Amino acid sequence: MHKTRMMVVLIAGGLTAAGCQNDAQTGSLAGAGIGALAGQAIGGNTEGTLIGAGVGALGGYVIGNEMDKKKAQQQQQQQQRNNGNANLQAENERLQQQLELERENARLRRQLQQSPGDG
Repeated sequence: MHKTRMMVVLIAGGLTAAGCQNDAQTGSLAGAGIGALAGQAIGGNTEGTLIGAGVGALGGYVIGNEMDKKKAQQQQQQQQRNNGNANLQAENERLQQQLELERENARLRRQLQQSPGDG
């Protein structure tokens, strides 16, 4: 009976975890399941199972929340790198245009110097 109940809990937990929106929720759910199993194994009664589920959920949430923070920080760093790359690309294009203008000016100066004066 206990094995069947445990299998149902594990399967339900796995299906529910698939719908979690972030690591904190997934960690909380996984921690609750693992904690419930540990609580049942240690205490052998409903109270032990509930305490284990509560402690596991809290621990899983803390770990998952830290993982979410790390992901957010990595995304922010990537966005800053992308912005920096865009700024460098825009500056490069501006410098290329300036160089083309300077070359055109030099070409026009040479052309003016080579043409006979109207004098």
